[in-house]
Amino acid sequence: MKNIIRCFSIVCSAVYCFFPFSTIYGQGIPAVDSLITQQIAAKNISGGVAYVWHQNKVIVDKAYGFADRDNQISMQPNAIFRLASNTKAIISIAVLQLVEKGKTRLDDPIELYIPAFGNQKVFTNPKDTGNLVERIRSVTVRDLLTHQSGISSADEYPAFKWAFEKYHLNAGLGKYYASLEEEVNQIAVMPLVHQPGERFSYGLSTNVLGRLIEVCSGLSLDKYLKKNIFNPLGMEDTYFYLPEEKANRLVKVYTKLRPDSLQVVTETMAPINYPLRKNEHYFSAIGGLVSTTSDYARFLQCLLNEGKWGKKQIIGKAILQEFWTNQLGNKTFIFSGFPSANNFGLGVGLTTVKGISINHAAEGSFFWGGAFNTAFMVDRKRKLITLFFFQRMPFVLAPLLSNLEKVSVDYVDQLPNQSKDY
Repeated sequence: MKNIIRCFSIVCSAVYCFFPFSTIYGQGIPAVDSLITQQIAAKNISGGVAYVWHQNKVIVDKAYGFADRDNQISMQPNAIFRLASNTKAIISIAVLQLVEKGKTRLDDPIELYIPAFGNQKVFTNPKDTGNLVERIRSVTVRDLLTHQSGISSADEYPAFKWAFEKYHLNAGLGKYYASLEEEVNQIAVMPLVHQPGERFSYGLSTNVLGRLIEVCSGLSLDKYLKKNIFNPLGMEDTYFYLPEEKANRLVKVYTKLRPDSLQVVTETMAPINYPLRKNEHYFSAIGGLVSTTSDYARFLQCLLNEGKWGKKQIIGKAILQEFWTNQLGNKTFIFSGFPSANNFGLGVGLTTVKGISINHAAEGSFFWGGAFNTAFMVDRKRKLITLFFFQRMPFVLAPLLSNLEKVSVDYVDQLPNQSKDY
């Protein structure tokens, strides 16, 4: 899946969102305003929402431009966005909750819970369909969380595109499947594209984790997340499938087919309306959630507060140390064929000394993005959270997202009494 959006400018009044331990002391960072309005004027995005939280205070909660440009519907701070791969961090925390409860362990083989994975083989040559070898070891829960399982995707491993097509694993968001169980059993049939632990290869591993959650908890993925994450955190606008009364808040997705204009993405161009489907029992762990910036901020604030939300302990401090600790050793993660300057934890990217130059975040910050150009960053040392949500295809706004994070970091560094010990 990949992103799109852009067009004209109108800044909407911010709606204040109060969380435990949060107050508001301003409604804007001038450089953020400038960058987003420039992109709207250049017809690269139709609109978006910016949310910046620093040391228990919301400093930006602001909507820009249009949620539906053609119908002149202004963006609102409570607009609902397709999270795409920003779904994965939530799934990772759900898995770690189950690890804490002793329902699974990080180094358990996945076939202990999903027996279909017990007979998986490994491709040795993308051009030789019949040349398979045995695995050197089982795929583990840790492999799945760190995308080192050998379960990838056609986008990330194009040499094996034919294989993903053959096994009907190339459509995304469960086009061929009635349930996550059905899809994951099919993932187990396809040989791995490399040996477990050999390298980082982004893709379908998180759907296997989604099914693991269902097996270990006895709940469907949507019900588990609602019970153990969304309800405790008050995330009232986060779903796989939107209730009818909230459907009008879903932001349109745009693409730019010509240099001078944006075009709304229709269902004939891409299966963009998946959050509006009815009576579905398939829940995409790799990217099926929709949410608002304020909802997702609650999730991130909880993590930054060592897993606490008010009096509730959503996830433990000890397991969070694993979550934001490098799991790749001297390897790096590779995204769209390009090696990153950063590391990877149990489901999120981690800023390295080398990676600081990208967005000025402190070493050890964690982050990720979604294919429709949504992104979050949590700078644990500064106690800073940034969320910038757009809806654009394909994923072309990485420079804008990094710049927005950078100017936010630079802004808070100029605030009074801000520690510079990074």
